[in-house]
Amino acid sequence: MTLTWQQELKKCVKCGACMAVCPIYRQTGREEMVARGKLNLIERVDLEKPAHKKEIPAGWLEAIDSCLLCCSCEENCSKGVKITEIIAAARNRQSAKQGLNPIKKSAFALLLNRFFSMARLLKAGSFMQWLLWRRLPRHSGLVRRLPLPGIDDKTVIPALPRQQLDDYLRKRKAAPNLEPVLYFPGCATRYLYPQMGLDLIYVLEQLGFYGVVPPEFNCCGLVTWGAGDSKSTMELQQRNLAVIQKHAAIRQIVTGCASCGHALKEYDGLPADCEILDISEFLFRHKEKLEKLVGSRKLNRKITYHDPCHLRKGQKITAQPRWLLQLIAGENFVEMRHPERCCGAGGTFGLSHKALSRKILAEKTRDTDASGAEIVASGCPGCLLQLTEGALLAESSWEARHPVTVLADLLKNDAGKENRKEVE
Repeated sequence: MTLTWQQELKKCVKCGACMAVCPIYRQTGREEMVARGKLNLIERVDLEKPAHKKEIPAGWLEAIDSCLLCCSCEENCSKGVKITEIIAAARNRQSAKQGLNPIKKSAFALLLNRFFSMARLLKAGSFMQWLLWRRLPRHSGLVRRLPLPGIDDKTVIPALPRQQLDDYLRKRKAAPNLEPVLYFPGCATRYLYPQMGLDLIYVLEQLGFYGVVPPEFNCCGLVTWGAGDSKSTMELQQRNLAVIQKHAAIRQIVTGCASCGHALKEYDGLPADCEILDISEFLFRHKEKLEKLVGSRKLNRKITYHDPCHLRKGQKITAQPRWLLQLIAGENFVEMRHPERCCGAGGTFGLSHKALSRKILAEKTRDTDASGAEIVASGCPGCLLQLTEGALLAESSWEARHPVTVLADLLKNDAGKENRKEVE
């Protein structure tokens, strides 16, 4: 950006509009936890100078760490202050001064390591997980079987599949009669929810498109950016840009992850004619063809929708997912109260601030319960995992699913089945 961080900070007029929408402030009521308070603290430290040149004031670290980066404040800011960028820069200063959290540092190293990779670690874990975790009877995910440090018996983790998305795609045959589009699955879909990726690819094929998934794609870098690890973020971005350049003849890149789409659209150096599209955007562009495919079929269960923060506030996409769900469910699609509110996941926030995250989640769970829906749809794997935990905590019977998975079931005439077999 051309403005310095100090100039950007001065754009904030301390009006307090952010207080009405901040999920952290709504739970804590503390001034330093809202954007206005955070920016006031950050303004006292020159982010442009080396970290050792000036001491960080008291309360600064807690305030900067207690942020979901959900973009709610930015969406409500009349001055257009780049709040999340400032907080990410502040976290970068924090990590430069104190070093990254050891757990995050190890996890980020796996994202960059080509041999001791995240994929290999998770695949190894898939063979041992049943010793420590048990499958939930009604919801997709696992909870602990034995005592584990820092993890209670209500924490939901996804079941690690024996076969990851790349494993399935290696068996796929080329389809030269279909128009190619690049598909960026993201880490969660690739390693934890391969069925979600297969569903998206299936829907693309039904519309006449072939989802090209280069195995060289890396993490989008949003999680490292949010943690203040600018070095890893830059490395991941450069690797992905090299893959995109390699496939420059394919101008459209589709993703089913709201966070990945938000991150990719912010990359510097994308080819001039390259276009990043959320799957809901892509399907809306081909609405006439999809409407013919769906025909008179309709989901026979009530469904509601949770707006992922990085889709609604980060990418300004709200109408397309709702059009899709209305196409799928007709009158069975209902809006919940406050669909725009964050679910409390926030990448790694839900792990490092479990109690606060669950208070925010409880609001979303109550709104979902009140809707009377049997399914809550959301275009973010992180939100889906968080919502699944919310259903468990509240002992609710609804399930969380990606819209494209519901659509794929409908096209396969499986929409009415209560117990859908996922890939193992």
